[in-house]
Amino acid sequence: MKKIFLITLLFSVCIVSVFAQNQSIKDLYWDYTVIRTTETEKQKAIEIALSLMKRSSELNAKQVANVSYHLGRLYEETNQMNLAIPYYEKSIQLTPGYYVPYLALGNHYFKDCRAMVKKLNEVADAKSVAMHGKMTEDYNKFSAKTAAYLEKAYACDPDDSTKKMISYLYQSSKNNEAEKTFDVRIKKLAENCVTLLDDE
Repeated sequence: MKKIFLITLLFSVCIVSVFAQNQSIKDLYWDYTVIRTTETEKQKAIEIALSLMKRSSELNAKQVANVSYHLGRLYEETNQMNLAIPYYEKSIQLTPGYYVPYLALGNHYFKDCRAMVKKLNEVADAKSVAMHGKMTEDYNKFSAKTAAYLEKAYACDPDDSTKKMISYLYQSSKNNEAEKTFDVRIKKLAENCVTLLDDE
């Protein structure tokens, strides 16, 4: 039964892919805009978005940025965050003012930061000085990267829970300087916020 299901799924993916290659880019992009928010069609939306990315040279920059973001979102919503990350990063690269992918990445990496702090505490309890020093260095770099994503999200859409996460990262990495200069940085980051991603 599993084998039949997998063969059927693979067959339907191939049909969508062949059909997408033969469609005009305008029609394919239209199909994507219709399906991308349909709750029950996430896998099909991913397939169409991937087909668009393969033909990205036929799209304008705003369309590529839009598809990149929604592909990241669709992967995240289908519990495939490892596949979402490069598309969120591409979305940020193409539309640096759009804060939503920053928040998605910040939230994702924040969970990893908490896990790293737990391991750091375990190593400290075991009194392994050399290992603790290396892990602290790695954590400080990673928490700074995570805080940068969350700061952009907070600058564009101030929210108490995001602020608490940022504060946790500063405190756990003993980054007093970042805490002192927070308001200045947020003011600067808020200057170029994009709240709605364009289609065309």
